[in-house]
Amino acid sequence: MINTEVRVVNEKGEDVAKNSTEIGEIIVKGNGVMPQENESGKTMIDGWLYTGDMGTIDEQGRIDVVKPKEKNPKKKISTKEMEHLFYKHPDVSEVAVIITPDKKVGETTHAVVVPQKNSNVLEKELLGFIAKKLPSSECPDSITFVDELPKTVSGKILKIQLRDMV
Repeated sequence: MINTEVRVVNEKGEDVAKNSTEIGEIIVKGNGVMPQENESGKTMIDGWLYTGDMGTIDEQGRIDVVKPKEKNPKKKISTKEMEHLFYKHPDVSEVAVIITPDKKVGETTHAVVVPQKNSNVLEKELLGFIAKKLPSSECPDSITFVDELPKTVSGKILKIQLRDMV
C-alpha cells in the first residue's frame, strides 16, 4: 500500500527486533488505513490500527504473520488491546492478559501485572482505571501482582507459564 507504514510492536508499543524471532503485534498507519474499530472502539491508538495479527519482522523489513490474537469469546476486546490500556497506568511496569479456564463460567480474563518499583497500586485501583476505559463486561475478571513475568531468552512473555501460575 502506498503511503502506509507497517510495524511489529511488543506489549509496550515498541518496535520488536528485526531478527525474525521476536513476535509482536502487526500495526498499520496511513492514508489507506480505515479506522475499522471493533465494538470496543479500541483498535486505533495514535492513528495506528492494531490488527490483532501477531508476526515477526526480519532485517529486510519483511513481515511474517505467525498467529491470530488471543481473545476471550465472551469479550469483544482482545488481550492485546487490554494490555495496551494497562500500560497507560503509571504504576504498571509490565502486564500480560491471559484467558484462563473456569469451571463455573467457562473462561475468565486475568491480568498479571508487574507494578513499577516502589508502587503500592491495588487491584481495585487498576480495575477502576480500566473500568473508566471499557464497559464492565469487557474488564478483566481479576488481577495478580508478580515481581516479574516469565520470558523467553529473547524477552517474549511466556503466557503458557502464566496460566499455570494463576
